[in-house]
Amino acid sequence: MELPDDRTLVGEVLAGDKQAYAGIVDRYKNKLYGLFRKMGLPEADAQDLTQETLFKAYRKLASHRPEQSFSGWLHAIALNLYRDRGRRMVPVPQAESGHQAAPEAGAPESLALRRELRSELDRLLDTLPEHYRLAMVLRYVGQLSHEEIAELTGMTAPQVNNALHRAKRSLRKKMTAKEEHTYEFSAAYRSGKNRS
Repeated sequence: MELPDDRTLVGEVLAGDKQAYAGIVDRYKNKLYGLFRKMGLPEADAQDLTQETLFKAYRKLASHRPEQSFSGWLHAIALNLYRDRGRRMVPVPQAESGHQAAPEAGAPESLALRRELRSELDRLLDTLPEHYRLAMVLRYVGQLSHEEIAELTGMTAPQVNNALHRAKRSLRKKMTAKEEHTYEFSAAYRSGKNRS
């Protein structure tokens, strides 16, 4: 069964059907949690901020303008909470946090490879400057448009486009450098092994 769109759910909640908010929670809890985790917050802090964001959005729901994107509005609340509270939290690298990717369908080798790639991408994402990382996370985790990201971050839409382009280019370079380093290490190991 497919959930109604955001506007319908918001309308139902504002009309007195408090249970309709569960549809909004179901739709956004994983996206918000993913946003906070990708921004480097530990698992418990990401969960706390996710709940705080959804609770604050519920309390302020009447202030949401129907012509405004609900997703963008919700992410603005999340981003403000992250900025207010997240600065005081100490980020931990994704690999050390104990966060496991959700199980996926497929062969065990394929599953292990996907987990390893996702973990590596998260580590590399942590090395980006915060405004690049934020643009990437809002775009690809939050699925916001360039215009919505611009509104949330204070950048212009062309600056968002530029930040995304530079972030992707930087990640590509880091991945290539890592692959070359791994290849050189493997070759050196094999040649050293052959000599013994």
